[in-house]
Amino acid sequence: MSLHDFRFRRHLPILPPEVAPQERPDANEAHPDELDALLLRLTVVRRLREHHVWEAVRVIRELPDVAAGAWPSPRFRELMAADALVDAVIHLTSTTEAKLCLRTLGHELGIWTCALRYQPPGSGRVTYKARHADLAAAILGALLRSCRGHQLAIAATDRGQFPA
Repeated sequence: MSLHDFRFRRHLPILPPEVAPQERPDANEAHPDELDALLLRLTVVRRLREHHVWEAVRVIRELPDVAAGAWPSPRFRELMAADALVDAVIHLTSTTEAKLCLRTLGHELGIWTCALRYQPPGSGRVTYKARHADLAAAILGALLRSCRGHQLAIAATDRGQFPA
């Protein structure tokens, strides 16, 4: 863990006591900037750690239409318990509702490049890429970028626009 891991903390607004409890924001709800903050955190860490993966699971689980009800699977938990982060992150990519496909993995000059492919119904393919010095971080970064793209596509169709 490095000092960069402590930089991005989420602060909930402090509400006066006269605000009714049902009007208070739920601390467990995913905020739109949590995904961006996690992506930014991944860019500054040297190596992916277990807590980064669990934070990603928490953020992804709270996104609409990305994760199924029993996500993550017991197999993912077994892989995490065995400290197989690369296998666990690859398993996450294949079990999302988007059914991402690991397209390419490349290693050049100490940097891993991961490309995940998503084929939305009724349109062409979309590829999400991430680069990192750590293989598991590159795969998780591509997964988080695909979640961001999925979120943007849902928001566009909710506004009556068609995703590009």
